[in-house]
Amino acid sequence: MSVETVQASVARLREDKLLKGPLLVNWHAGEPLVLPPDFYRARVKEFAPIEQDGIKVEQSLQTNGVLINDAFCELFQEFEIAVGVSVDGPAFIHDRSRVTRSGASTHAKTEAGIAKLRDHNVSFNAICVLTDFSLNYPDEIYEYFRDVKARALAFNVEEVEGIHKSSSFSACGFADRFRTFLERIWERVEGDGGLIQVREFDDMEARILDHRGRRNGQTTSFVNITVAANGDWSTYCPELLGNSFPDYPSFTLGNVHTGGFLAARQTALYQKLNGDIVAGVDACHHTCEYFDICGGGNPSNKVSENGTLRSTETLNCINRIKMLGDMMMDRIEDRIKAKTELQNLATERPMRRVDETCSSSNARDGFRAHPR
Repeated sequence: MSVETVQASVARLREDKLLKGPLLVNWHAGEPLVLPPDFYRARVKEFAPIEQDGIKVEQSLQTNGVLINDAFCELFQEFEIAVGVSVDGPAFIHDRSRVTRSGASTHAKTEAGIAKLRDHNVSFNAICVLTDFSLNYPDEIYEYFRDVKARALAFNVEEVEGIHKSSSFSACGFADRFRTFLERIWERVEGDGGLIQVREFDDMEARILDHRGRRNGQTTSFVNITVAANGDWSTYCPELLGNSFPDYPSFTLGNVHTGGFLAARQTALYQKLNGDIVAGVDACHHTCEYFDICGGGNPSNKVSENGTLRSTETLNCINRIKMLGDMMMDRIEDRIKAKTELQNLATERPMRRVDETCSSSNARDGFRAHPR
């Protein structure tokens, strides 16, 4: 992506007055670190006009970690770039899927990159992609991320999306196994006093406890904007840009070099995409009891699995919303029950003290005579 494309992206955001709060800029590609640190230095600076408008800009970067070195760590510190490392746990899990083009393992190189982050005191989050095989090893996965000192952990399930046409998560009974896996992760997190934040737990708990109507950023246009290296852009889900399907030959809504973002609302393509996404959300609203904690699903999953944006349930819904929502409701109820029991116990103890002092020959000194 050229500096000029970054400048045009920033200019379009400001012209259209799309920024209502902090802007998160996520550098995400096949592997962002194939480009040198100075590439990012030249481009991160181009967001200064937005900060001059009084809007905070947060920079974030997702990497497989194999190219992290001292120079990149200095870049992360210089611009306070939040770092996410994609690693699937111990080597025997990670190297089943994450290999070089020649089939060589990558885990050792990823760990070397993580060690560099620790040497420079750069904290990092981790994304762990789960497969059918991974679900057999919750303890090994948890202990791995605890030991490498990941600040937070997110689990991405193997999805049907884009060119990935199948998923081991579609097997019968998978949701039950996924729940068993997550419940064990929950036990380990609770046992360590929340040493690692887990996105799935924190996000779902917030969804359940928030009484306000939920806005789904993936079904609402211009909440997320994805800009390709040449300036082409799309909105809704980042995964849509670059993909095509029979009913949707393109999701590219414009180019930052030739027009603004909001102008795309007048195009036939935007109106079709938005109309189909809204229809899919309405169908979810009328048929799904989990709508209040979801907001209408993920359009990328819908079109990849069902062939149309005007659809409802996907594997993502089953595993990441319905199953996880049920599990977290149980955990929240357990927490409330435990808290209630502690409160009841606390109110019962003074009553026992009064009973004991009343039976004492000297009630006035009863609390000193029977300390608890």
